[in-house]
Amino acid sequence: MTGNHSPTDLPAQPGFRPNNFPPASSAKTQSLKFVNGYMMAQSSLPAKSTISPTRTSSDSSPKLAHNIGTIKEVQDPTNVSGRYSFIRKKADRENSKIALPFCPESKLPPFLEHDRRVLLFSAYYEEDILESAIEEKRIHSCEVYFYVEDGTMEIIQTKQENSGIVQGQFLRRGRVSRPNSSCFYEIDDLKIGSELLIYNRIFHIVSCNKSTRDYVMECHGWDEDDVKTLPLPRDQFAESNKAKMDRESGVPGVDRKRKTNDLKQVMESILGKASSMSDRGMFLECGTDALCFHVLWDDRERLYGDIQYFRLVYYLADNTVEIMRANAAKSDGMDSFNKLLKRSKLPKNGQVSDTDCYTWNDLAIGQSVNVFGRNMLIAGCDSFTRQYYLSKGITLQEDMPLQITEKKFEVKRVIPPYNGFGTEEDSLRSCTGGLNPPPPKKDLSKMRDKTGVVLRFNAQLISDKSDDIARRFVVSFFMEDNTIAIREPPVKNSGVMGGNFLRRQTVKQDNGSYVAPKDMYVGNSVSIVGHRFFLLNADEFTYRLMECDECTFPYSDFSRLHDILASKHNEIKSYFIANYEGNGILDEDGLAQCCKSIGLGMNKQELITIWRKLDKKGKGQVAFTKLLQLATEDIFGSQG
Repeated sequence: MTGNHSPTDLPAQPGFRPNNFPPASSAKTQSLKFVNGYMMAQSSLPAKSTISPTRTSSDSSPKLAHNIGTIKEVQDPTNVSGRYSFIRKKADRENSKIALPFCPESKLPPFLEHDRRVLLFSAYYEEDILESAIEEKRIHSCEVYFYVEDGTMEIIQTKQENSGIVQGQFLRRGRVSRPNSSCFYEIDDLKIGSELLIYNRIFHIVSCNKSTRDYVMECHGWDEDDVKTLPLPRDQFAESNKAKMDRESGVPGVDRKRKTNDLKQVMESILGKASSMSDRGMFLECGTDALCFHVLWDDRERLYGDIQYFRLVYYLADNTVEIMRANAAKSDGMDSFNKLLKRSKLPKNGQVSDTDCYTWNDLAIGQSVNVFGRNMLIAGCDSFTRQYYLSKGITLQEDMPLQITEKKFEVKRVIPPYNGFGTEEDSLRSCTGGLNPPPPKKDLSKMRDKTGVVLRFNAQLISDKSDDIARRFVVSFFMEDNTIAIREPPVKNSGVMGGNFLRRQTVKQDNGSYVAPKDMYVGNSVSIVGHRFFLLNADEFTYRLMECDECTFPYSDFSRLHDILASKHNEIKSYFIANYEGNGILDEDGLAQCCKSIGLGMNKQELITIWRKLDKKGKGQVAFTKLLQLATEDIFGSQG
């Protein structure tokens, strides 16, 4: 570098600036700005601060002046080549004829636009009460706050005095999603009458405050029906609890259902409190005079009701009535009280009131008096009462007899039908044995003698179905308690599953009687639980037991059968001589044919009993001469 060159001749290198060059301004020209809430495009003119006053170049000032002077004013806001004055902007904005250039209406962010705007709604939810006997549902009133700036909600439960439950903040501030949805509750979901399901509780919106009502109607287009206040449901328990607390806390003007004691007035008058003498006229006139009537209360229409006798005393001084029991015995079974109604005025309508009460004009023999729902008949009075009514020109009729004929009610006990549960004795015991009936008693002496004694029979099911003809059953009769059990032995490839057919129990027949030991004999058909079983035969133990107990099993009584055979000895002999074509051999079927031919109508059990006497060895055949010998008395006597 030489000294002949001026600093202005140096090339403009980056970062190089001569000392005499004015410093560059750090201010930037703003291309956009907001005017009255509208975004405006800034003019392209350079800022005044960017024009250096020390600039002495001969061509700078004329050029700047030329630019300022040549900028034209445009009337079209969409034309950005000229100047659009603020006066024209204001006029166009007021006339609303055209839209300003690059000026869409600005909108503040929600946290600024709705800053501190909170909507208040009143709501309630119901809670079922299952553990209390005095309330069924409990009403919880709440306040729902909706913050418009971020769409959050907060629920505060209104506190009730001495409620006994935790109250206050129910839901902290936060966004609440709709049930079964990913969307959140908005303002339009809070219309009056709508329901919100939050944490398994249904909140009913019933009202809102005035500022909330004005906002939603202006900004959200709600109508009058959407903001109409609804009444809260009535909570009777809360009302009664509040009334109780008012009485207990001494709130003035609250009826505490307490009558001032007369002794209190007397003590206050002794201490110097002035008392009114306006109601002392009847007391000074009548003194302690009282009318006495004999009344009775017939309460026999009610369960355990009875006839009770009372004495009604009417005090003339203050028109009060007192009712006391008359001739109360210690062993009459009634509660030991002496007074039914203490001295007070007796209203006619049965409600506590000082107006429309009974007076002495309403009391007469033969009339009824309503004592708080109890109709009492006036049956007599004393001599002073009769004299008092005569002095008033009223004659009472004669006393009525107090002894009333007892009404006899015939009570018929109806035993309900057996329902099939348990035994019939247990069901009958529950109807006649009280609330906790003892089990029915059993005759243990008979059971002890016959314990373990079981009669077993082979039986056939009587049925119209062809498949049931081949089925066989074992019927067991237990002598100790007269119960029956039936079992079907399983048979291979029969198509019927064997096993227990009937568990051990007592069985009733069609005529209503229980199956007894006398009904169990071979050849009899027994009805058991809707099925009929024909007894085919029995085991050896059963036959022997029946033959040893002739009283219980009359068809196995051989002595009776012998008398029958002895009476038919000649007919039996004639049958074998004239009609029998055998070889002198007699079997069980031949015995049955012989008895039938000679007119002996014997059942199968009787024939088996006779055959067992003939065929003691069990060969199945005997000589017919044995039957003739068995029918003779001498042979029977020698055998016996």
